[in-house]
Amino acid sequence: MLRGSTLSLRMPMNSETPISLDGQTQLPSSELDRATFPWQLVLENTIVGISYMQDRRFLWANARMAEIFGFAPGELDGEVVRRLYATQEDYDDVGRLMAQASSDRFVTHERAMACKDGRLIWCRISGRMLREGDARMPSVWVVQDLSDKKRAEDELRRINQRLEDIVERRTVNLQRSNAALKAEIERGRELRQAAVASREKYRTLFTNMPLGVLVVGADGMPAEANRTLRTYLGATTRDQLHGLIHEDARVLRSDGTTCSLATIVGEHCGGDQPRVQRFEFSWLGRASRPREISAVAAPLGASGGAVFTFADVSEQHRRRQQEHREQETLAHASRLSLMGQMASALAHELGQPLNTCQSYLSGLRHRLDPLLVDQPELLQALDRACDQLVQAGQIIRNVRDFVSKPAPMFETIKLEPLLRQTLALLELPLRTAQVQTVLSPTPDNVLVRGHSVEIQQVVVNLIVNSIEAMAETPPISRKIEIRTSTDSRLATVELTDAGCGVSPDIAARMFDPYVTSKRSGLGMGLMISRMIVESHGGSLRHVRQRGTGASFRFTLRLAAPV
Repeated sequence: MLRGSTLSLRMPMNSETPISLDGQTQLPSSELDRATFPWQLVLENTIVGISYMQDRRFLWANARMAEIFGFAPGELDGEVVRRLYATQEDYDDVGRLMAQASSDRFVTHERAMACKDGRLIWCRISGRMLREGDARMPSVWVVQDLSDKKRAEDELRRINQRLEDIVERRTVNLQRSNAALKAEIERGRELRQAAVASREKYRTLFTNMPLGVLVVGADGMPAEANRTLRTYLGATTRDQLHGLIHEDARVLRSDGTTCSLATIVGEHCGGDQPRVQRFEFSWLGRASRPREISAVAAPLGASGGAVFTFADVSEQHRRRQQEHREQETLAHASRLSLMGQMASALAHELGQPLNTCQSYLSGLRHRLDPLLVDQPELLQALDRACDQLVQAGQIIRNVRDFVSKPAPMFETIKLEPLLRQTLALLELPLRTAQVQTVLSPTPDNVLVRGHSVEIQQVVVNLIVNSIEAMAETPPISRKIEIRTSTDSRLATVELTDAGCGVSPDIAARMFDPYVTSKRSGLGMGLMISRMIVESHGGSLRHVRQRGTGASFRFTLRLAAPV
């Protein structure tokens, strides 16, 4: 154990052009010599606790290790590790793991550990025995404080439990985890160096550290990278690693631009940069998904250069995106619930004036009948107005029934008369828009099971959408074709227009609520139409067209012939 001593490094006589490491020692600038590399300085600037032990006693612990457990730098040196375990059972359990561990594998565990002041903190502890089969042999250990993570996980469980009683479940806000990560990096800012242990011990710790580490010399060139970083980047050899670091378009910045890893490293290791810098980027490797990397850059003292530590935070990013999707789903569900309440209120308020209008028109029809014998077109207009009011009243009742979810009352319906009646209801808007309709003949014996007004509502929604889609189409070309067909159990109705069609960005979401290409549209028509068709045991979908226009096809269950 060396307290207060300094680490002296010697260089071979045939070294290349030297650079200054601490004002006295000279190291080559092109590539730091492994035999004299300042492993101690690098390990003292890490953001995790690192220790070297023998016979379960600390021979050396860096300043971060002491800080995690509330000790002063160097205070853990010579201490028995039992002091950090909350119970004797935990201490014995880890001892058994060490005795069974091989020298080429990590011993990793998570548990509550005791601080100097008696507080319990959650830690992830990773270690490797330098000789297997004997827990008294030298070993190296890396400790990470997981207290913030455990608190975040507890919060996530509580939020999930609450969301089980409402509409959707949602994940905990990952911004708290980000804040905890930033605080963790900030606390590692004041790490100090200590002169203990040999160069081989530091090299072993550096190579097997569970975080990616890249050391850059004073000339800005990468000098050393550990095994974890090579795994992140997908490199198996040093030459391959060097090529990947300098390969363009491998790093995706937050602003959408790309560059090489060497470029972004060079931007964060200049002499005028702050002591500790944090940044994030995406690594575009050979895998199907890019790696999301959180990086910390710290200078290597007066000699220049810097040490970079990299952590893979891809899972946190994916969980954050999942949370955003669930929040949007919950917002949609809330708006749908509010719309149901509004629809029920409107149906209630509109029912009375519609009934009154219907009574007035019926009275006028009765009184004017003798006077309009010679003007059949006026009588026809009154009859059409009465039919429209009856249709409107039925739609209002359907809305109220839809909101209250009554038991469905289906009947046997002749398909072609229903379609012709629907076209008659839409005669005025079709004539005003100069739209021609073509209804293919359908046999009279085609019978379907359903609710006639609801089926009419689906056809009306599709025809009105087609009329609006053909607003920019020349009047001579405005046409809606309605074709029907049957198989052994389903009747199919397909409506095709000559409008502007459906854009690709809308096509995938057109049946979702609030999705519309109209400036004044609510985006509810297609969603309601699909719900009606599906409640009848059928399906509604958009059929891609090779040319212009749009085509929608829905199916209904056939009924037995009358």
